[in-house]
Amino acid sequence: MENFLWQKTLLDMYNSFDRNVIMSDNKFNRLVAKSMYNNNTYLLYSEMVSSMTRKNNCMLAKAIVDNALEKLRKTNNNILDFYYRLKLSFKEIAEKEQINIRQVFRNFDKELATFAYYLTEQGYDSTAIMKEFSKDNLFLSNYTRLEIKVNNKAKFSIQMAENYVDEDFNHYKQEPKFAKDDFVFLEAVCD
Repeated sequence: MENFLWQKTLLDMYNSFDRNVIMSDNKFNRLVAKSMYNNNTYLLYSEMVSSMTRKNNCMLAKAIVDNALEKLRKTNNNILDFYYRLKLSFKEIAEKEQINIRQVFRNFDKELATFAYYLTEQGYDSTAIMKEFSKDNLFLSNYTRLEIKVNNKAKFSIQMAENYVDEDFNHYKQEPKFAKDDFVFLEAVCD
């Protein structure tokens, strides 16, 4: 049986999509504003493309999840919607739906499978989601976190930016460097 990790990744990230779109826009605007001081146009443009790619990924993922959740709502399957969109706890969902909390857990798993089916209907099975979003470290890190949780392993990591950013251009004689979306990871996994 499939574990629907990529589908769960999109659901887990659902509430952060709007915030990430705004952050990508702000980053793009800062880069444009700084472009008149920067001679390294290739690096600048690659940062701009990276920012807009992240924004587009988040907007696409949100649209995909919204479509599938809407189909679930039409069939009176509201648990995923309550849990991920409204951020209700399982206990609150049980009270709202007037059912036993064990039934909420059972229905949650069934709705997740139905959600995955609706995504597949849209052309986004696990393979397609992975192909579309795994190049973005925001999506990949959330997927990895879920995968470790499913495999009952503890993992901790430290992320450090690859490049230093001189936000105020204090070192105006030197060429400013921009931080990339790529990070250097130091990781440890414990069984």
